[in-house]
Amino acid sequence: MKKMVTPPIVAVLILILISTYALFCRPLIGLADNGDFYRIMVTNDLKFEADRSEEDYYGYFNHKYDKLEYYNDYHGNFLSTHSIVIKAAVLLDDLFTQDEKFDIRFLAILYLGVLSLSLYWIVVVVSKMTENSKLKYFFACFTVIMFGDIGYVAYLNSFYGEAVAYVFYMLSIAALMKFALDKTNRIRYLSVFALATFMFIGSKNQFAANGILACVVLAVIVFANIDIKKKIIAVSLGFVLLVSGVFMYFMIDDSIYLINKYHMMNRGVLLFEPEAQSIIKEMGISEQYALLAETIYFDATPVIDPRDPMLLDNFYSKYHLTSVSMYYLTHPEAFSKMMNFSWKNSFAIRPDALGNYERSAGMEYGKKTDFFSLWSYVKGNLIPKYSGFVYLFLLTCLVLGINRFIGNRKHHSIQMPFYIEIIMLYVLLTGFSQILASFIGAGDADLSKHLFMNTLALDILFYFNFTYVLSIIFRKEKI
Repeated sequence: MKKMVTPPIVAVLILILISTYALFCRPLIGLADNGDFYRIMVTNDLKFEADRSEEDYYGYFNHKYDKLEYYNDYHGNFLSTHSIVIKAAVLLDDLFTQDEKFDIRFLAILYLGVLSLSLYWIVVVVSKMTENSKLKYFFACFTVIMFGDIGYVAYLNSFYGEAVAYVFYMLSIAALMKFALDKTNRIRYLSVFALATFMFIGSKNQFAANGILACVVLAVIVFANIDIKKKIIAVSLGFVLLVSGVFMYFMIDDSIYLINKYHMMNRGVLLFEPEAQSIIKEMGISEQYALLAETIYFDATPVIDPRDPMLLDNFYSKYHLTSVSMYYLTHPEAFSKMMNFSWKNSFAIRPDALGNYERSAGMEYGKKTDFFSLWSYVKGNLIPKYSGFVYLFLLTCLVLGINRFIGNRKHHSIQMPFYIEIIMLYVLLTGFSQILASFIGAGDADLSKHLFMNTLALDILFYFNFTYVLSIIFRKEKI
C-alpha cells in the first residue's frame, strides 16, 4: 500500500478531489466572460444559449452552450491551438450526451488531465531532493496548494486562452525536469516538451515569443553531452517551435492588432507623461495626437473613432513595435515606469473583474469564491508589491541556483545540474518576455490578465527554490 500511495500519487489525488468539487459539483465554479469568448467559440461552431442574459458578462459564468450544427455566419478565422482542445472536448461531449448542447466541463476534464500529469512529474522531481518521507508528502501537498489554487483552476471552466497556456506550460516544464532527472526515455520527454510548448505558444499570440526561447533551450541541450540521435531530434523540434512561434505572431487578428497598437502608444509611451506633446513630436507624430494620451480604445465617448482613416494614415503608421522598443531603450525612466507597473500586476492570479458563479447559483453579481484560495490570497494580500521586492527575490533565486549547481556537481555529472538551471532560466525569461510583450505591445491595458504567465513564472521559481531550501534545512537533499 505504501508503494502505491507515493507523494506524486497523493498530489494528483488531492488535485482531482479539489478540482472535481470546484469544477463539476454545484455550485459550479468557473470564470465569467469579459467578451473574449466570442472569437474562439464561433470558430469552433459554438454560441451562447438563446436565453442567456446580456448582463452575465463579467459577473456570471455559464457552463452550457449551443452548437452551431448547420450554419455559421462568422467570416473570420481565429487561429489558435485552443481550438484543438475545444474540438476534442466537443467530441467527448458528443460521445456522452449526444445532444445539441456543449457542456464546458468536458473541456475542464481535458485540462485537468494534462495538469495532473504535470504535477505528478513535478512532485517526482522535487521528491528526489530529500530522503525525508514526511517532507516528500509535504512537497506533494504544497504543490497542490500552489498550482491547484482556485485562481488557476477556475480558468479550466472557461474559454480563456490562459487555460491552455497554464496546463501545457506546466507540462512543458515538468517534461524538461524529467528530462534532466531521468537518463532513460529522454526522447519521450523532449517530444512531450515540444508538443506542450507548441500548444502553449499557439494558444495566444502574445506567447509566440516563447517559441524562440524554447528553440534556444533545445539548442543548449544539443551542445550538452547527449548522443547524436538526441541532438538531431532536439534540433528538429527546436526548428519547428521557432517557425511556429514566428507564424503565430504574424497571424494576429487585425482587430486585436489595432487595439494593441492604440494602447501601445496611448496607454504605454504616453501614460502619465506631463510632456506628452514633446514625446509625440519626438516620435515623428503630429502634436495634436497628444490629446489621445491615457485614453483607451473602448472609451464610450472617444476623442476620435479609433478606426478613423485619419488615425490609420497619420497616427498608427508613424510608429511600430521596433520604434516603441527603441524609445524605451533610450528612455530609462519610461522603461522603469512601465516595469514598476508590470511588477505590481504580477501578483494577481485571479482576475479582479470576473465572477466565479452561475446566475442560477443565486450569488450576487461578480461574486468570487473563497474555496481553496490560500495561495492566491497570500499573493494578493500579504506579499509586498514593489519592484524592489521582486528584484530581491530574483537575486535570491540566482544565489540558490549557483549554490544548487555547485552542490549538485559533487554528486552528479555536469549535465543534470546544468539542465536544471537552464530550466529555471527559461522560466524566468518566459515571465520577463511577457512583461515586455505586454507593456511594449499594449501599454498597461489589462496588465493583470496579460501578465498571467509572468505570475505563473514567479510561482514556479518560488516553488522550486522553496522546496530546495527546505531540503537543505532538513539536510536530506539528494538532487
